[in-house]
Order: sequence, then structure tokens, then C-alpha cells
Amino acid sequence: MRKGDAVIQEHTVVSGPHVHCGITKDRLMLGTLVAMVPLVGIGVAALGWRALGHVAIAMGTAAALHGLLEVGERKVSGRVLHPAWSSTLVMGAIVGLSILARTPYEVTAGLAALATLLKFGQGWLWGRKYLNPAAAAKVLLLGFLSLSSPETGLMFHPHHLDLDMLSAEGFADAAAFFWEWPRSPAVSLVLWKTHSWIGGVSGVATLLVGVMACWALRLKWRIPLAFLAGMAVLASLIAGITGGDPLVRLAFHVFTGSVIFLAFFMATEPQSTPMPERAQYLFGVGLAILTFALQLVNVLGGSVIALVIMNLFTPVLDRVGLRRALGEGGRSHGR
Repeated sequence: MRKGDAVIQEHTVVSGPHVHCGITKDRLMLGTLVAMVPLVGIGVAALGWRALGHVAIAMGTAAALHGLLEVGERKVSGRVLHPAWSSTLVMGAIVGLSILARTPYEVTAGLAALATLLKFGQGWLWGRKYLNPAAAAKVLLLGFLSLSSPETGLMFHPHHLDLDMLSAEGFADAAAFFWEWPRSPAVSLVLWKTHSWIGGVSGVATLLVGVMACWALRLKWRIPLAFLAGMAVLASLIAGITGGDPLVRLAFHVFTGSVIFLAFFMATEPQSTPMPERAQYLFGVGLAILTFALQLVNVLGGSVIALVIMNLFTPVLDRVGLRRALGEGGRSHGR
């Protein structure tokens, strides 16, 4: 509006992302740890005390290495660059919950140590985490172990290589791998399965816990929403093309442990995922496309690979829907 010869412009002041979130980092990490407690309990009930052993070893290894690296930081720079122990403990818990119960304990310790090094290393080099440490550690270490010794089945089971995910018969064989008698394959996948990441034994429990965590902790809920919705749409499409039971397709592609656990507790990691709301939807859709494509070529735990790939696009996606600074638009038009 005009007042005499002066032009008075009205602007909306929006709080920065760190203010808009309304929750501190320590509270977020503590809340995430609490949210994962029920998943640990379900894992123990389904898989035995070995599940708890993996979580304890992963958290203990991450905490011990954090302490050593903190001492090194203090000696080299005179100050601690990574003071958040809670973040390291959450990362360790995620490592422990994102593996199979039959994984050797030494591999779990190695994953936790590598994830901690990746967490600290990215901070030293770039001042932020571009890659999810737990996902990147799994891709590097388990990928190497699987390629050097496929019979270990740590990234993909040798049985998976013989599956035909593009036919109704081949997919039925894949679903039967998760069949927990006397339940049907679809019910087993959603309710209770022992061939799964520890944190995804019960798909419906992980879904409920994840939704509650998104609400209580203000996680980036748009990413799991777009990711799981995208997986559901792609599963329905492939079911229509290849035939077979569409409900089993939905259960298989959406509720496998690697998908449902990663959706809420890895794909919502604050620093390695986009901040703008529109970009979060794009991130989730891209994650769904990559994960689904990997599943169709028998990499059934390939969601971690997809997540690392999408992490690389986060700096670009952070520009999507980003509000311009005050006055920037006027300067771009020569005013």
C-alpha cells in the first residue's frame, strides 16, 4: 500500500527451522531412545535374548568409541566438537535394531564402531552429517562382507538370488521365506516374523511406535508418509502387472523389517535429510522408488542403500521450497 510517495511493504516473519521445531536435540534423542524400548522388547520376545545382546553391544561400542574420540578432540583442538552423547547412543541403538539376530556379535560391534567414526568424521570434515552413519556403515561393511563371502547373507541371503520377484510364482516363494506357521504370509509379514531386522519383527508394532514418535517428537513425518505410501502404490502396480495376491505384495514391500523400521528411525535423521516440507515428500518418494527397484532385483534389505543414495541429494533438495531472504526477490528483479 502507498502512503504519499513511500511504498510500505508487508512481510511475514517466519522462525528459523531450529526455532520452529520447538524441541531440543537432547530431548529429541532421549525421546527416540524411549520410543525404541518397545521394539527391543518385541525383538527379545520373538528372537530371544540375542536381540538384546546386539543392541547392548552396539550401544556400548558406540559409547566407548565416542569417549575415546572425545578425548582426542580435546587434545587436538582443546575443546569437544561432539558433546552429544545422546545422539551417539541413539545411533548405537539403531545399529543394533537394524540387523538380523543371527548376525555375529563382532559384526555388530564393527558396524557400531564404523558408524561412530562416520558420525565424527563427517562433523570434522564438513561440520554436518551428509550421510546417515548407521546406513552408511551397513552399506560399507555388510556390502563388503556379502561380496567377499555371499554365504554369510548379511546384506542379502543367497536364497534371495534365486527368487523371481517379477512373476507371481517367484514372488510367492519370496513371501514364503517370511511365513510363520500357522499364520499366512501376509499376516506373518505384518504381525510377527523372525526373518527380519530386530526392530521390524512386528511391522504393525513398528508402525504404531513410529507414528507415535513422529507425533510426540515432531519427527519429519512427511518422509515416512511419502516413503510408505510410495511403496504401497508401487506394490499395487506390480501386483496388477504380474498377478498374485495384492495383499501379500503390500505386506511384503511395505512391512519388511528393513522398510518399516528405516522409515521412522533412520529416514527421519535430522541432518542428513531435507528440511523444507516439500523436499521431504520428494525425498520419501525417491526413497520408495530406489528401495522398490532394489527389492525387485532381490536386494531385499536394500533400503539402506537407497537411503545413502538419497542422502547425497539432500543438499539439492534443501533448496526446494526454501524461502528467500528478505529483499532477495526484489534484488533479483533489479530493484
